[in-house]
Amino acid sequence: MQMVLPPMAEVMDVPKDKTFLMASPVTQPLPAFPSGVQRGASARVCIEFVIDENGAVSSAAPLYGLPECPAPKEELDPQFIISAVEAAGRWQFLAAAICTFPDGVDATDDCSGEEVVVTTVAIKIAYVFSFESGGRVTAVARRD
Repeated sequence: MQMVLPPMAEVMDVPKDKTFLMASPVTQPLPAFPSGVQRGASARVCIEFVIDENGAVSSAAPLYGLPECPAPKEELDPQFIISAVEAAGRWQFLAAAICTFPDGVDATDDCSGEEVVVTTVAIKIAYVFSFESGGRVTAVARRD
């Protein structure tokens, strides 16, 4: 699997008194190689999904035409897409968060410190799922 920034993703400027904590995976079961597809077949499928404030995947949908996944929808066996979307929907994360530090307290990367306010936030990310001949499946976060 490969994580990627979805097209048109909003970029957040984080002020000096705040820190952004990226969502951290807890469980990431890989998709199954579709049983109805020949083992010699291969595909790269990009899936964009939203991780909600509780760390659950609230929606997942395929992305097309990215450098990592250049094949148009018409060229992909829909079973690869279904398998990747279903797998992403079962993923669980520690939610992303914005940590706000009180005046006079230096921001830390891990949001540690007294009186730090941690607010979980929803984020949108994308992963590249590679279905390789022979039935091997990998996934990588897509990054720009």
